[in-house]
Amino acid sequence: MKTRLAAVAVLTMLTVSACSGDDESAGADTGGGPSHSVETGSLGSKEADELAMESATRVVTLWARPDVPIAQWTSELRPQLSAVAMSVLSFTDPASLDPAKPEGKPRIMAGSKTRVRVEVPTTAGPYRVTMSRDTDGTNWLVDRVDSP
Repeated sequence: MKTRLAAVAVLTMLTVSACSGDDESAGADTGGGPSHSVETGSLGSKEADELAMESATRVVTLWARPDVPIAQWTSELRPQLSAVAMSVLSFTDPASLDPAKPEGKPRIMAGSKTRVRVEVPTTAGPYRVTMSRDTDGTNWLVDRVDSP
């Protein structure tokens, strides 16, 4: 439990500091407005939504496995995580996590071309996954995983 609380505290601090800037890209034509969107439930296309939901579901599947040895757990998660989330892995012991398996359809809670928050229903309750990417079309990397 202490491990989980420490991981959440560190990840929260890092995520908040990473979110302090805006999502506008230098030199990008944003039409005079910010590049982020309000809680619309969509990233603008079915393909973009599906990619984000698949990425979030994959991470939840890898995350909530308390029976997996820590070295295996870390190596399987590492390619899915941002530098922010990577720094938290050393504070997280998978044995302290409740087991959970995705079930049902994930949903986009809020997002833009470079940031998204997805809720993934699981057997243990809903997980919320916050992800980012450098540009539209690149892979989503997880910044934060919030368990139920």
